[in-house]
Amino acid sequence: MFSRFNVLWLRRFAFPENVRYYAGVHQKNPQLKPATATVETIKAKLASSSTPTAEEWKSIRLNILNERRFNITNVDSVVLGLCPNLRMGKSYIAFLHQQGLQTNLAIVGKLLRLYRLKEGKLTEEDESDIWRMYTELREQNAILDANTCEHAVNALTLTKHWKHCLELLEMIKISGTPDSSSYNCIATKAFQSGDESTGWIMMQEMCENKRLPNDDSFLAWLDYSRKREDQPFAANLERMLQFTHDRSVFLSKRIGKQLLELPSEFGIRVQETRITDGGKCSSCKGTLSSIVVSEDMFQSLRDKFLTAVLINKEIFNRTTPEELNRFQAFLAKTLPYDVVIDGLNVAFSSGNQKSPIVYAQQVAAVVRHYVRQKKRVLVIGRKHMDKWRSREMKYIRENSFLFLTDDLYVWVSGLLESTVTYFTFAPFRSQDDPFLLYAALESGPKTDFFSRDLMRKHSFMLGNELSGVFKRWQQEHQYSLLSIMPDGRVLIKAPFKYELYAHKSCDNRWHVPLVELGYRIPKVEKQNDWLCLSIE
Repeated sequence: MFSRFNVLWLRRFAFPENVRYYAGVHQKNPQLKPATATVETIKAKLASSSTPTAEEWKSIRLNILNERRFNITNVDSVVLGLCPNLRMGKSYIAFLHQQGLQTNLAIVGKLLRLYRLKEGKLTEEDESDIWRMYTELREQNAILDANTCEHAVNALTLTKHWKHCLELLEMIKISGTPDSSSYNCIATKAFQSGDESTGWIMMQEMCENKRLPNDDSFLAWLDYSRKREDQPFAANLERMLQFTHDRSVFLSKRIGKQLLELPSEFGIRVQETRITDGGKCSSCKGTLSSIVVSEDMFQSLRDKFLTAVLINKEIFNRTTPEELNRFQAFLAKTLPYDVVIDGLNVAFSSGNQKSPIVYAQQVAAVVRHYVRQKKRVLVIGRKHMDKWRSREMKYIRENSFLFLTDDLYVWVSGLLESTVTYFTFAPFRSQDDPFLLYAALESGPKTDFFSRDLMRKHSFMLGNELSGVFKRWQQEHQYSLLSIMPDGRVLIKAPFKYELYAHKSCDNRWHVPLVELGYRIPKVEKQNDWLCLSIE
């Protein structure tokens, strides 16, 4: 078989650029999907308890082949992808054999994945079938494509041969980053098999690669911890909670339910609770830890932001050298500020089909809110805002600092038969986040900024080390507009300046936020549901 050394060699020399793509990006073509009506018809048929007859499978196959983008090479993989369980998948494979049709790599991969969807418990025969299909694949293919590797990982981790998945993981890395399912299947099986070292390596690696642990991985760790008589359950639980804090991961309500049902002999008391906007727990009456960005961390963030976000590898993002120089000269003359406002973000907060007068009124209302508090305000916008001739714009100019960047243009290509290309102005799009954040950072650690944008792209561009620092600084300093009342009063969403993730207080008590689904990235904000967990 293809050794781990050869996999690493191929990755290093055949792919020297080490471009990080999603592993299945070239195989999972979104255009190779049947029409919605076809999918719904087939799913309805396969959802019934009865297995389709040979004639019914032939009809299903023909329905997909009738769509021009499908052919005899890819149709069977598509049909298997629509099968809701292993029983249906095996029935279709039997139909193909009956018709004298060959199965290819994609078909075997899809069938392997269906073992995860078997109705009922896997039998020894099922496990033998998985191992047989996998060994046949490896005998015929020295190295597997990323898609097939991911399917095989999903199946092999149901068997005693699960450690072969570590080699498959390295194969996937040749062309990209393994998906969450691959990491979670291996982590879950490792914990179930008592290999906690491999399990936590998978958990750490998936988070480093921006993949999310799912419920199965955490539940497997809890089950493993219950069975360990040589390790205190409380210590293992705290290890899991500390991991979610360090990696900014939320636990789901399903995990929360398991924690609420822990037996009393573990010495852990868990209660459902609510957290006020002031960070107070309704159960223990304690206050959550405040988020802290130290002076050193803030300085590192400020120093890195310019080169990471506005200038990336000598390429100017969203700006030009001349404009950046103009902006820096403006800041040098006008710093510091109490708040920096994204003018277009505020202007378009009620829609982008309004008149310029309405846009100006929106911005002026927010500026007026801060001016009444004796705040020093910077508004960042685009040059076309100069055309918003109104008393509101006059108020903004007279009561705040205003910097207008160059207007954003979008490149648009002509028709295929035409060689003409042109630029069109996009007045409704706000792309001023880098200027907004740069100004707020340059102004100092006490400066706030005003925008609804989530800023995820900028966090990503800062890299793993500073991404967490950026998020904490953002959480502490970002305000946003909720609405403007008829009398001109402004309703503002203030930041929640306390820990958003599971964390421990000095009295040996944890506060743990819960989300509906842990494997989906939730909006990073104060959650409604929390656990108050004390360890005796």
